[in-house]
Amino acid sequence: MQKQQGFIAGLVCILWLPWVAAAQVHHALDVSLQPDTAGIEVRDTVTLPVGHPSSLTFSLHPALKPQLQSDNAQLVELPQRTDSSTPALSQSTGISPRRYRLDLAHGENSFTLHYTGNIAHALQSQGEEYARSFQETQGIISPQGVFLSGTSVWYPHIDDTLVTFDLEVHLPAAWKSMSQGEYLDMQPASGSTPGEHWRATTPQEEIYLIAGPFSAYSSVDKGVTAMVLLREPDAALARKYLDTTHQYIAFYDALIGPYPFKKFAMVENFWETGYGMPSFTLLGSRVIRFPFILSSSYPHEILHNWWGNSVYVDYDSGNWAEGLTSYLADHLIKEQRGGGSEYRRNTLQKYTDYVSRQDDFPLTAFRSRHSARTEAVGYGKTLMLFHMLRRQLGDAAFEQGLQAFYQQYRFKVAGFTDVQSSFAAVAGEPLDDFFHQWVQRTGAPQFSISKARAEPEGDNYRLTAVIEQTQAGPAYSVRLPVAVHMDGVDKAYQTQVTIRHRQQTLALTLPARPVQLEVDPEFDVFRRLYRNEIPPAVSQAMGSEQVLVVLADRAPADLKQAYRALANRWQQEKPGHVKIVSDTEAQTLPDDRAVWLFGWHNRFRPQLNTALKAYDFVQIGDKVRIAGTTLTPQTHSLAVLGRQPNAPDQALGWLAAGSAADLPGLGSKLPHYGRYRYLGFTGEEPNNVLKGQWPVVNSPMSVRVVQGDGAPVTFSPASLAPRQALVSPGKRFSVGPSASSTLTP
Repeated sequence: MQKQQGFIAGLVCILWLPWVAAAQVHHALDVSLQPDTAGIEVRDTVTLPVGHPSSLTFSLHPALKPQLQSDNAQLVELPQRTDSSTPALSQSTGISPRRYRLDLAHGENSFTLHYTGNIAHALQSQGEEYARSFQETQGIISPQGVFLSGTSVWYPHIDDTLVTFDLEVHLPAAWKSMSQGEYLDMQPASGSTPGEHWRATTPQEEIYLIAGPFSAYSSVDKGVTAMVLLREPDAALARKYLDTTHQYIAFYDALIGPYPFKKFAMVENFWETGYGMPSFTLLGSRVIRFPFILSSSYPHEILHNWWGNSVYVDYDSGNWAEGLTSYLADHLIKEQRGGGSEYRRNTLQKYTDYVSRQDDFPLTAFRSRHSARTEAVGYGKTLMLFHMLRRQLGDAAFEQGLQAFYQQYRFKVAGFTDVQSSFAAVAGEPLDDFFHQWVQRTGAPQFSISKARAEPEGDNYRLTAVIEQTQAGPAYSVRLPVAVHMDGVDKAYQTQVTIRHRQQTLALTLPARPVQLEVDPEFDVFRRLYRNEIPPAVSQAMGSEQVLVVLADRAPADLKQAYRALANRWQQEKPGHVKIVSDTEAQTLPDDRAVWLFGWHNRFRPQLNTALKAYDFVQIGDKVRIAGTTLTPQTHSLAVLGRQPNAPDQALGWLAAGSAADLPGLGSKLPHYGRYRYLGFTGEEPNNVLKGQWPVVNSPMSVRVVQGDGAPVTFSPASLAPRQALVSPGKRFSVGPSASSTLTP
């Protein structure tokens, strides 16, 4: 998942539990919360499916001591396990829940437990590297709010089960709750605390309980209730989320199948998160107020109700849901706006920047994102798998495959083999080779082009070129897009060629003289990119295995101290991989690692100017002009990326702040602008005022064609054919409020 502090460029669903579910258990929970003391009191009547064994084991949070309130059963606490047989639940939660055995009388299938206790696990930062970090808790009950999930083990967890539930929650005055399923009116008994009732009749992997001092808003459209819970009243903000909820539910209804729940809620959390649960999402206060979230990350959370929160993931075989959700939300929205190619290039760039050949892994090993590296594989490679599958099957068959997969596995557990079977049935072919190489195999192909040559052939021209797979290991079978720019022709010739061997000769007959050959010009194939295909970006510097931070000795004392504090933080978050020196200590810049230059007056700034001479970057005294925008030390903070002149595979970054107060915010936001080559900010927040990418220069995947007859030619780029989005913007989705929705505070 992405960092939960400050700016979040893309939100992430939490799909917590790794076990594969089977039988279905019903919980009737009566819960009282005491936030001031982190207290919880629960009475739970558990009903087992018919035919369930009369003896069972369950887990419960160690602070909760259950008392059996049934005469038809016996309860025994089991010894704590200390060997390799520790249950998967303990491994996934990080706490050590207590285990109990319960023996029911013959013919009985329900029992009741009562327990009280305190749950207060502090927020903890997670993440492997300074490029990504975030906060999590295993469960918390506090005056700021309540977050309980399956990992909190706050209700009896029985292995290998799905659950349905009725959840009655008693809350402090002015508090409201959120969980899966449907909200039901509840009339509290005389003298009891106020309460709310949630009911989930469809099988769930776990039970969530969220609560806090919320202002609630709702609207209904086509039988689905949209809800918004805010920590401060804001009807205008609520309206935006309510309308957007209805719009995207209608959109995905048409693309995939009926929305699986009766409501979807956006809940404001008391720390910065981007969590997606069945029928609701839990977002941080700053996140929900970013204007772009409504049309970028928010649809991702809504879509997870189809993928991951109703079609469940078989984690033992790999998490397919994050990549498919990213493809049908984040990528599709960009594709509708003409940015699909750029999005895919950025996806491949993250893989190239963050994933070395030594620490790569197959999709079968992906469970959840806990670093930039795992995101690049688990999200990025899976997204590209579905894109390549769509390109191979065609849009109509791809949509049919999505619908068949959803219809067959709704509220069931599914793995990659089930994804394959659904699409194979639609395609009429097994797709074994496709899924084997992209799901089970580690790594990615890389291609080279050589010997591109054109010969006249009657009224036509014969173009030949050698395409080679240069990665280690066996060749991939890939449908590789090709574009040929021809002399005097406005539109490029485009086709696809199937590459199955380490080296193959491309041969094309063309109606005009070929001048330039491009392979995979729109980044349709999952592959390792060349550096010249991806101009230097923030992600390249932050994804580097080894980093040197060079501090400007001439910076004012308070700013110098702030630069060192940021560098120290990076060093702590990536121990052993970040070295810090001042520009007076360093004689030269190393060529075996990425380098960050900190400070407007860093001694090594001239090397950055050399690195950026091919781009729109000009130094004017103390100021710089980037892409026509002037930035000054007095008013701006910035980050600019180039490549080291003597080590083009290594990034050279420049980070400078206007004041010491601006630096903490800049350091927090920077990881979430990973795809950008230059950034400008103002203020302590800071506010982004400039961002952009350098153009591609001298890509190895675009080569000049040698003319066999020696004819002189001039390369004039031709246009590529327009690309249609999987779903066009106006086909099933129009922006604007639902006519039938009504707002209820």
